[in-house]
Amino acid sequence: MGIRDFFKKGTKEKAQPVAEASGEARDGVGRILFQTRWKSSALFADNSLIQKVAERIILEDPFCKPFGSLEDEAIARIKRRIYEYEQVTTVNVAIKDGNLIIEGLSLGKLPAEQWNEISPYYGKNDFTAFVYVTGGRFKIWSDASEIVETVYTAYDLDIFIQFE
Repeated sequence: MGIRDFFKKGTKEKAQPVAEASGEARDGVGRILFQTRWKSSALFADNSLIQKVAERIILEDPFCKPFGSLEDEAIARIKRRIYEYEQVTTVNVAIKDGNLIIEGLSLGKLPAEQWNEISPYYGKNDFTAFVYVTGGRFKIWSDASEIVETVYTAYDLDIFIQFE
């Protein structure tokens, strides 16, 4: 089928998710066998290492725009927290021998509960992971002082793991 044929079809045929398209797809690629989300602060006690990993992710993200490129006037109108690095993420995530490695830095061994969750899939199924930086400096409108204030919280990491 050529590109012209694709556009001629229009919306007559609905696209279906791979997992529902056929019986074969349910047994193969595209079928999510397991997915989970973890907070790094809930898994690892070394907060300084979490901060270091977050800073490395921020440095490695070429699309990083502090505070979403918003000026204080725009932040005042939004009236919600605008984090300095709100959408910074990485897919440079690996798990080796139970160690969680992000951007080449090991956060340490996964706790037994999390390792037991993923171990049936580890090494046998396709692994996908990504990590978002959360926390850090943010700006918010203060009704009390009627200015945009800058506040700091420690970085954390939202870790998403999936096996297909």
